[in-house]
Amino acid sequence: MWRFEYNDAGMKTTTAMTDQRLAAQRRTLQIAWFTLFVFLGLFLGLVAMVAASVRAWYLSATDAQTATLVVRGAEESIVWQPAGRTIFQGARDRQALNEGEALRALPNAGYGQVASLRLFEGSQLDLWAGTELRLNALRTTRWHDGMLLVDLAQVSGYVRYDLAADQPFQSVQFAVTVGDARVELSPGGSYSIGLYPPERRVARSDGLPALIADIAVRSGSAVVTGANGQRVALLHGQRLEVDPAGLPGLPVPARWELIRDGGFSLFSEAEYNNTTRADDPTLPRATTWQVSGTPTLPLPERGFFRLARVCRPPGPETGCPAEDQRVAAWFYRTGGQVNGFVTSIRQTLGAQGSGVDVSEFRSLIFSLWARVDYQSLPAAGDRGTECPVMIRIVARRASPMDPDEERVVCIYTATDTGALRVRADGVFYVQAPLATWTRFQVDLRDEPWLADYRYLRSVEIYANGHDYDARVTEVSLIGTQ
Repeated sequence: MWRFEYNDAGMKTTTAMTDQRLAAQRRTLQIAWFTLFVFLGLFLGLVAMVAASVRAWYLSATDAQTATLVVRGAEESIVWQPAGRTIFQGARDRQALNEGEALRALPNAGYGQVASLRLFEGSQLDLWAGTELRLNALRTTRWHDGMLLVDLAQVSGYVRYDLAADQPFQSVQFAVTVGDARVELSPGGSYSIGLYPPERRVARSDGLPALIADIAVRSGSAVVTGANGQRVALLHGQRLEVDPAGLPGLPVPARWELIRDGGFSLFSEAEYNNTTRADDPTLPRATTWQVSGTPTLPLPERGFFRLARVCRPPGPETGCPAEDQRVAAWFYRTGGQVNGFVTSIRQTLGAQGSGVDVSEFRSLIFSLWARVDYQSLPAAGDRGTECPVMIRIVARRASPMDPDEERVVCIYTATDTGALRVRADGVFYVQAPLATWTRFQVDLRDEPWLADYRYLRSVEIYANGHDYDARVTEVSLIGTQ
């Protein structure tokens, strides 16, 4: 292509410029602009990435916090395990505990709260004897009040968790691992977790102890996640158990039945009576109630323990449908006896029969139904302790070193209210109508029973006298926190 141009003198000139040169110039310009925009984009992207990284670090950066140990019992009964170590060593009061460290209260530490762990933000964890608790994580965000993370592992024993309310953090994650389950606790609530062995021995494939977790909510709410991923919500006044496989059960009201086999239905009459036989350990025998008879007398002069099927008290004596029938413990002695004899059943409380710490229970309701069909001695006899139905509850007040103390109840029949002429010290008397079911119920937290006692050892029900015919059923001891 030719282009004609004129100079200042009016002379015509020509300049040859091909389309290829113009196109090349345009391409060069386009490449320059493209390169500029690419590098600008890369620069802006790099700036954005740096800003995002800085923001993520700002939001996620955490600082480890500490907890403070408060020793309430004997200091030598509390030990701790430093992070990365395998040996426990002696702990001291007001000691700081850090992430990765564990705290253990020895089984002989005493009754009730033997140690407490106070977190920096006000929450308090109370440990009972035989407890091991590990502090996996205790962290807060570094630059802001975004998050509090508390992660614990309860290995054994009983712990009460009282979490601080009105937390300054936007998000609070408080979780406790128990076996193969995980428990998430809401702030401001009060909770308890107890671990105890099952009645029947269970072996885990990983060699760890097989324990049942008892989780209760006094206030607040909790979520339990089982080993299979199942999530169960717990609300105020509820509890549930997690079996040794890590599977949670259903929520139930937060009350604890401390008597095992109060309906006398887990074993046969022969198995209960086999507990009196020490000469043949191969005999099948009950593991809940121990039968005994004292003193040693010829067989025709002894009393007997038997089982009787009855209608649910206080219903009719006979003719009730199967769902209303119950089994009663029957204390029976006849023949016009002239010497005293005690026919007894006794149960040691707690897992493995080692007793039970009741320091957490504000209420302890003991109850049973009793019926006296015959007694040969008038009222409570000449000693005030010869009653057809007697109850003995053995407890200790505050420490394993304290002596055993007992509360005794006498249930008797009499023709008039003035028949009870002798009252023994420390015995509570209840007069019942003859051949009529009578319900006995008492809150052991009331005075003068066991208002401030921390430990229950055993419950014994027995008949004492010459001739007697008495029955009891639906024996119960319910604790509530």
